[in-house]
Amino acid sequence: MFGTFITIILALTCASSLWQSNAQDPMDDDMDMRPFVRPIGRVGAMVDDGLVPNQSNDPRYATFDYPNALLTTAFDINNSGNIVGFYRDPSLAFHGFLYNRATRSFASIDYTNPVCTTGTDARGINERGDIVGTCTDSVGNFYGYLLTPDGFSSIQVPGHRSTIAQGISSDGDHIVGCIHDANMSTTMFAMSQDAAAGFEFFGGVFGGLNGIGFMHNGVSPGGEILAGLFMDTTVNRARAYILQEGVAIPFDYPGAALTQAWDVNAQGDVVGVYRDTAGRIHGFLRSAQGEFTSIDVPNATLTRAFGINTSGDIVGTCIIGGVQHAFVRSAKWRGPGKSIGAALRLK
Repeated sequence: MFGTFITIILALTCASSLWQSNAQDPMDDDMDMRPFVRPIGRVGAMVDDGLVPNQSNDPRYATFDYPNALLTTAFDINNSGNIVGFYRDPSLAFHGFLYNRATRSFASIDYTNPVCTTGTDARGINERGDIVGTCTDSVGNFYGYLLTPDGFSSIQVPGHRSTIAQGISSDGDHIVGCIHDANMSTTMFAMSQDAAAGFEFFGGVFGGLNGIGFMHNGVSPGGEILAGLFMDTTVNRARAYILQEGVAIPFDYPGAALTQAWDVNAQGDVVGVYRDTAGRIHGFLRSAQGEFTSIDVPNATLTRAFGINTSGDIVGTCIIGGVQHAFVRSAKWRGPGKSIGAALRLK
């Protein structure tokens, strides 16, 4: 699809080469806003989180892995069922990926910017197949990109050390993410790039909400609704928000110690991550009417929901048996072999 920029891999195998690690992740810490590249602390590690696996047997869920990967995380899914995310290979290198539902094949994505020495993530995909993401250099700076059939182009805010491109609207006119400089708290602000207006910023000194560590994570297909996260310093807690028609509304999963919004679809349904008072990490779905549903992959001890399409299919990452996998939750269960999960040939 993208010529010489992407290598197509056709086989599916299991993860390998694992080691021990702590399950706690910086993104799960109320005061640490550094989570936004690869959302499991020491990714690629065996995880012993000491939690009891979720005992549900919901057939809408299915897990999958990039071929031969040590770990796989899915970040977004478009209405065609194509999925983007990142994986870590056996040599410990990070790469983005695209799963094409029509051809049932994976493609590895590596941003061609020469500063990208420590890996690439693919974070958002629209209905046209345009992909946004980021790479990192040797000192931890982030460089955003847009990938179309014409190749890569840079998404970088002038005068700032780091730009993360996280989501893209269906027409490609709206790209969202964040910028930061010295740190991912007091110098981190949400960013949106409009085809007509250029870069705009949100949070703290830029207005909208008070706090630190702002990031726009999701944009609806038409660009009307944004969803994100920030540290609300008035309550000393990480919270989620939606932004529509210039009005920002913060919200929390009921009773949660931490809430983060990661994507929003055309209807205004939001997915994200919350931490309960016992310290366990879950995904969530918040309907446009404000109703919450916990997202928990069967047999997983940890679940994070990162992307949702207009049909309501949800993708993210989970830990099962100490191994990090990607997952998809099909909005409608049509029986064995008929869901998106079946199309992925999932375990």
